[in-house]
Amino acid sequence: MNPFISYIKKYVSISAEAEKNILDLLLHEEVPKGHVILEEGKTCRRLYFIAKGTIRTYFYQKGKDITYWIYPDATMMTSWNSYLLLKPSSEYIETTEDSVLYSLTYDQWQTLYQNHPSLERFGRLIMEESVALLDDFYKGYYFMSAKEKFELLTAVFPDVTQRANLGHIASMLGISQETLSRIRGK
Repeated sequence: MNPFISYIKKYVSISAEAEKNILDLLLHEEVPKGHVILEEGKTCRRLYFIAKGTIRTYFYQKGKDITYWIYPDATMMTSWNSYLLLKPSSEYIETTEDSVLYSLTYDQWQTLYQNHPSLERFGRLIMEESVALLDDFYKGYYFMSAKEKFELLTAVFPDVTQRANLGHIASMLGISQETLSRIRGK
């Protein structure tokens, strides 16, 4: 079974017709590490399922590359603000490992939602899960110590330190790479 279909079925039951409609539209890509999926200023028109690999979102502030989030495999991702509001992105999206991606465009999803209510429920559940995760992480982010930030990240993404660049992790947590090394050493 297609890994994206299996992922959807963890959330909702779908008909054979819905499954066929998805598979007919689904874009499958195998992309190398370092591939930039989206650049700042471009509108993100695809919602991705990461079947294999990791992806980071980042932006530049005063010429410095700042990682905003790291997405592990078996998750949905996009430039959420750009995708949902159909406006130019303020971030970049880049693969940090060789990756296998499945995606559908915003318009394809809208058609699928209209034709298959279970998929609309899937979309809502994914959005709720994403918002809750980001909310939980960033609420605590401002009040946590560096060690607590790292522990929260590894609770959500246990193998992050084996799969993501330590500089990206430190940037995402708002700490120096040296501080991250000390925390990991304890």
